[in-house]
Amino acid sequence: MQLRDLNKIKFKDEGWDFRDAYTKYSNHGFHTYPAMMIPQIARRLIETYGKNAEVLLDPFMGSGTALLESTLHKNFKKAYGVDINPLALLISEVKTKPIEHKLLLDEFKKLMNKCADDKRDINFKQKEIEKPNFFNISFWFKPQVIIDLTIIKNNINQIDNQDIKDFFSVAFSETVRNVSNTRKREYKLYRMNELMLKRHNPNTINEFRNKAMENIDKMEKYFKEYNKDCKLHILPEDTRKKISVNDREVDLIVTSPPYGDSRTTVAYGQFSRLSLQWLGYDKKTVLDIDKVSLGGIPTRNLKNGLGSPTLKKTLKKISDIDPRRARDVLSFYVDFDKCVKELHRVTKKGAFLCFVVGNRTVKGIQIPTDKIIVELFRAKNNYKHHNTFTRNIPYKRMPRLNSPTNISGNHAVTMNEEWIIILEKQ
Repeated sequence: MQLRDLNKIKFKDEGWDFRDAYTKYSNHGFHTYPAMMIPQIARRLIETYGKNAEVLLDPFMGSGTALLESTLHKNFKKAYGVDINPLALLISEVKTKPIEHKLLLDEFKKLMNKCADDKRDINFKQKEIEKPNFFNISFWFKPQVIIDLTIIKNNINQIDNQDIKDFFSVAFSETVRNVSNTRKREYKLYRMNELMLKRHNPNTINEFRNKAMENIDKMEKYFKEYNKDCKLHILPEDTRKKISVNDREVDLIVTSPPYGDSRTTVAYGQFSRLSLQWLGYDKKTVLDIDKVSLGGIPTRNLKNGLGSPTLKKTLKKISDIDPRRARDVLSFYVDFDKCVKELHRVTKKGAFLCFVVGNRTVKGIQIPTDKIIVELFRAKNNYKHHNTFTRNIPYKRMPRLNSPTNISGNHAVTMNEEWIIILEKQ
């Protein structure tokens, strides 16, 4: 029996839930991110379908789970990660770039000493700071929090080594989310209610200190175990277009693409907005993330030549209820189909393509993305569908209740299962 068949039986029996698994080992816990693929899934996919692989690609990289896992396996010589979100690019870059422990500790001590000096001088009116002034900053942050975040950011900006500056910028970004006035466990931007706000008085500098120290400790271990022969390429590009990967170069894809348009699933732009504003990214870049993501611009009608019978039937059901929402749904798959063409270009014959997806619900109708993806690949090219595993999600990376209209209190149940699709290019 071939290796792939043995693993097919084995993993079906074992399951993919990883209910009690620790998901923040190595550098995986550097920063929260919506709908994260847990590292155990990426690791199992790599060990099962990438034992002989040398080049990995994650075309929807997010926070870099698959990319980081590739550096913890000895067989990879190269790994590519692609994303359009600047925050995803920063997090992935930092998680996968080894830095010596002593360098981080020395810079950290200087950084915290400077923050303490600045805070004391400001409290005694011996120093003034120029605070950022992006839209609604006072709505999302309390006055003292704004002062303390400004102190930290100003001192991070003074670090000469760019890799170390980026390292502490990631800890700073996580701190921004933790001390903001946003409701916890939400990825869309909702402000705390008045009672919660009264109780919300974070010690911002302590929050940053603890997060930075946690990441420094993780980096110390990662520095000793990462694969020095694996060359990483983190690309600020769009998989709908031609990416900086050679024809037929990739022999393993491990990825978790977006679930659909940001209004009803995961709003990556909203999640990233406050951090990116504090990090100094320009307004247009920050506000356009969801608009330029897959499915960000609705189609004009339901005409398409995508070659997926399942999608066609699903669109008809939704259109009978709400034609506009059907066009929203189609726009995502039109964009995804462009990615299918690009992934076909860059993969070798015999390459495995592993997708972790969610089947969202629109107007009460579940959209079988797992089946649609298989049909999109097989409609144009020769791909073998090995299996689709179903995974129960024990600890969601997105809220159990989602607000599809962006109106607080108007909730629908989100996805509590994922589907893991295994394709092989023939």
